[in-house]
Amino acid sequence: MNLLPFREKINTECRIPIPILKIKAIKIDASERNLKQKVGCKNLKSCDYLKRRRNNLYFIEISDFNAQFEALSNKTTSSDSIKYINLEIRLKLTDTLLIYQKLLEKFEFKEKNCSLHKKALLTICKDNISDSVFLDRIARNLTRHYCPEHLSAIQLIPYTKLETILRR
Repeated sequence: MNLLPFREKINTECRIPIPILKIKAIKIDASERNLKQKVGCKNLKSCDYLKRRRNNLYFIEISDFNAQFEALSNKTTSSDSIKYINLEIRLKLTDTLLIYQKLLEKFEFKEKNCSLHKKALLTICKDNISDSVFLDRIARNLTRHYCPEHLSAIQLIPYTKLETILRR
């Protein structure tokens, strides 16, 4: 199986002047070229992209968490909104790890590729995350309680830092 057809420039899907970055990654879930479906996991939730860079393997989820939080807060309590977003992210990360295991079965990876540091980058559609208390709570909760043991880190970052991190 060839992963090149699933490679594309990262689309932040944010409402900013240039939502598409110059850097490419493997698109996991797309309407036309669906990698999840190709590996038999079409019903699983997943992060948006998968990117290998040096000794790291990044699972990239891009969401407008602020808009999601505001929409949920209109229907429920702030605490319940945070719990829902935490659960949604946890499911995406867990299912993405399952999809990655399916990819390992379809490819003959070298041993060193299997021991990559797996990290999750949760990218938000804001320039700065410091002005959002609920995002800080989500990051703490995920790291403390929901971080799958197979991930070495979960980072919540603004979209402006994504390209810099992936080029390191």
